[in-house]
Amino acid sequence: MERCLRRTTPTPPYKTQERLIPESQLRDAIKEILAEMLGVSVAMAQPQRDWYDTNPAYSMLGLKSAKQLRKLITNGTLKVGRDDEVRDLRSPDAKLPRYQFHIAKCQSRLSLPPSKRKGGKAA
Repeated sequence: MERCLRRTTPTPPYKTQERLIPESQLRDAIKEILAEMLGVSVAMAQPQRDWYDTNPAYSMLGLKSAKQLRKLITNGTLKVGRDDEVRDLRSPDAKLPRYQFHIAKCQSRLSLPPSKRKGGKAA
């Protein structure tokens, strides 16, 4: 005898759209909750970093993608150099760059009007 399973809960007639949370925001939220549970401040729980790789940096700067952040380097908006907003950590034999971004310097640079930013191509 064949057994049939009945669905006990009706399916809604509409589709719900999932909201996606960026991983960096999710991690920050978890850190805040854990810090609160342990009775420590978030600043004590996590030392503040200055330099970030491309993937966490673009969301921290309010950009939509890592590609958009890299475009800011190629068009000269963000500078690559020793005392600039971006540093290149690629190995000597690598062809592709490995950028890291100083968030505070990048935010400062991006807050300037385009006419105040120095022009020219980046390395």
